[in-house]
Amino acid sequence: MNLNRAGVQTRTQSTVEHYLKRAHQLLARIADEMQLPEDAYPPPDEVVRYMEQRAHQWKWATFRQYQASLVYRYAREYEKNGDPLFAKTAQALRVLSHKTCQPAHVIGHTSSRKRKGIPQRDFEALVARLSNPKQNSDYAKRTALWLAAAAVTGLRPCEWRTAQLNEDATQLIVQNAKATNGRANGASRTIAIRPEDAASIQAHLASIHELLARGYPFAHIHQCCSIALNRACKALWGTDPAKRYALYSARHQFAANAKATTSQQEVARLLGHHSIRTARRHYAPRRSAWLKFRQADDMAPKHER
Repeated sequence: MNLNRAGVQTRTQSTVEHYLKRAHQLLARIADEMQLPEDAYPPPDEVVRYMEQRAHQWKWATFRQYQASLVYRYAREYEKNGDPLFAKTAQALRVLSHKTCQPAHVIGHTSSRKRKGIPQRDFEALVARLSNPKQNSDYAKRTALWLAAAAVTGLRPCEWRTAQLNEDATQLIVQNAKATNGRANGASRTIAIRPEDAASIQAHLASIHELLARGYPFAHIHQCCSIALNRACKALWGTDPAKRYALYSARHQFAANAKATTSQQEVARLLGHHSIRTARRHYAPRRSAWLKFRQADDMAPKHER
């Protein structure tokens, strides 16, 4: 029996670390709720019961992350010591149903509260706020560049670390994240750059490279820009959950704009996806596209849509 179907797949070290960290956090939470002694892990059957009982509180994407992390941890424990209890627990977790999870449109309590996409008015307000030298830090200005570049390229935040423009700034070469196990459309992708977008992309890349050259880890740069964006959102809209944007929101907006102007296959290629279903299921819909993109689609001949 294959205890861990994902075990035959390729995982990056960062994915492994993410799974183990997530599983540890979840197990610690369960132990705390059970009032167990310090550093004690909950019994495996209690973990399965916890996942069953809490599924209705989470979105499917959250449930899937918890499930995958716990399955990986228990399968790993079985591989290390051969205890069949861990194999049984991994299998019990793997077959849990997600049918009771919250619908996608319900506003959640964690990262799901971040908006998928940014309405153009809000985008412009954020960029203006972040760019104001009298109100913000150096990282706020860098965050404004990040949003502007991401909205016209659709890169994942982590993909900016190695992204490069060609010599005449007409193409952006991107090393695909999530390229393992056939999830991406190749190891890299190339995005055509419009002349009017080249300056913002060059400025953002220069900002990233400057900080990397000064010895700052990319993860630190990412975190500081995320904090700056969160502060700007709070300054503009308080604690309104519908106005909680993230750097990733710009990728969602790019996806929505692309859906209004090109085919599903091209949207998948631009986002680095292997399947057209990924953007359709998990990214901002076409109706969230900015007006100029919807108008461009309305004016296009039918045979071009």
